[in-house]
Amino acid sequence: MGYELIDVHDPVDWEAYHAIRRQELFEAKGRFGIYDPNHSDEYAPWAHRYLLKLDGRPIGTTRLDVRADGVAIFRMVAITGAEQSRGHGRVLGQLVEDRARGFGTTTLYVNAAASAVGFYHRTGWIDHVWDPVELAGMASGCVQMTKAL
Repeated sequence: MGYELIDVHDPVDWEAYHAIRRQELFEAKGRFGIYDPNHSDEYAPWAHRYLLKLDGRPIGTTRLDVRADGVAIFRMVAITGAEQSRGHGRVLGQLVEDRARGFGTTTLYVNAAASAVGFYHRTGWIDHVWDPVELAGMASGCVQMTKAL
């Protein structure tokens, strides 16, 4: 069976998508009670939600926000704690990059957590401040990066 990148539509996939994000991006970082699964950006027409499955098991998530100017932004990238450091993030990145190309994207952006900057550098991303306003609030401490497709 292997890897599958699922567009999140099914209620079971929504549940897994939010559970992974809540645990890995919020609670694992000590941020309890603030994850909002109903945030309006999740349902915007430019937002594409993905769930990475391995042999049918959900192991990762991301959202790709596609802009009209050929740019897409990786958002809320997460791999479950039990599956981290096993190459799944690299697979997730490649699969989502393929989806981005399908939208006509030529440039990717990400607000990378400081602990993930090395991973992004190893997979072809470079440091690039693309919107300092985004670094306020939840993304404070992140490093903005870009990758050409």
